[in-house]
Amino acid sequence: MSQYEILKSVLDFHSANFLGKVSDQSLKQIINFWGENMNSISKALLPLILVLSFSVTADNHDEAPTFLPVEGFACNYAPGKDMGDLMRITEEWNDYVDDSDVQYSAWIFSTYFYSEEETADFFWIGASPTWEELGKAQALMMEPKGLKINDKFNKVTPCNDHTNWGYESVRDLQSEDGDNQGVTSIVWCSLTEGTTYDQVVAADKKFNDYADSLNMKGGAGRWYPGSGIPSRFDADFLWSQDADNHAEWGRSVDQAVNGGGNQVFQSIYGDLMTCSNRAVYNVTGVRVSQQN
Repeated sequence: MSQYEILKSVLDFHSANFLGKVSDQSLKQIINFWGENMNSISKALLPLILVLSFSVTADNHDEAPTFLPVEGFACNYAPGKDMGDLMRITEEWNDYVDDSDVQYSAWIFSTYFYSEEETADFFWIGASPTWEELGKAQALMMEPKGLKINDKFNKVTPCNDHTNWGYESVRDLQSEDGDNQGVTSIVWCSLTEGTTYDQVVAADKKFNDYADSLNMKGGAGRWYPGSGIPSRFDADFLWSQDADNHAEWGRSVDQAVNGGGNQVFQSIYGDLMTCSNRAVYNVTGVRVSQQN
């Protein structure tokens, strides 16, 4: 497999069940090439989002990495419209999807702590357990009824960007309050020269051990850019950390700022990557995938 073929395979997030369709030898080449060349690969590719620890499945780092398919829409409320209007259409959309066998989960990420550079009111984030299932969800919205519902969405919340990402779970969120609300913080990260994927995975284990020692309930993961990513996104990936609610989010900030957490994080990941551009989002779950 040539470097061109490896690079094309890594970036082609539209290929359904990609990891199941290559040989073990080719897969090792892909992982090694990705780890050794992450900076140059991703530089070519807003963050919409972020975080699927609210989500569908976890990965196993003892095997090949698993990337979950995610799509995102950057949207604004039309004049005179608000989240109540969005929820009414979302209810109609949910009824429509319920009548299908499509596996698709969805969240609304509303901006909370952000700068004037953030132009979207919220991000619609959708995820499926496989790329094939995500394709089915998209095809469903191209049916006559789906197009009518989509027109209603556009009148209430016109959207600009439509992007997709590959999400890699690092730590699962442990939800205890049982509701559909959460908080997610996101930063843009780039790997330092020479960093390998194996080094990042080893650092992830240290991060999880530290989080376990503090009984931290929050989730974490990385978002790798796929198709439709704006050129202003100049990082290698997004790093997201999730909390069940604002109190839990505040607890994690206390630990990071006043409890030595930032220093520990720096000691674990500091030589491997640099991160900036932090934003915080209120997350509302609007659909849980119906497993077949």
